Amino acid sequence: MNRIEKKETAADAAVLFREEVLDLMPEISRKELCDMVDDYVYYQTDGMSKTEAHRIIEATCIPDQPKRS
Repeated sequence: MNRIEKKETAADAAVLFREEVLDLMPEISRKELCDMVDDYVYYQTDGMSKTEAHRIIEATCIPDQPKRS
């Protein structure tokens, strides 16, 4: 897992991480997925507050995702 060096790229990293998790565990629950992405963003981004991480997750993880084929 790589560090996220700039807060500005955290949302993009969250999307990539979410997709990697879904590739490995397609049946994961949405709550578990969002929790994993939230932790990833928070712990891998320097200077990231929990509130900032939650905002990123609300934008990248919580909205309905299209069914994967």
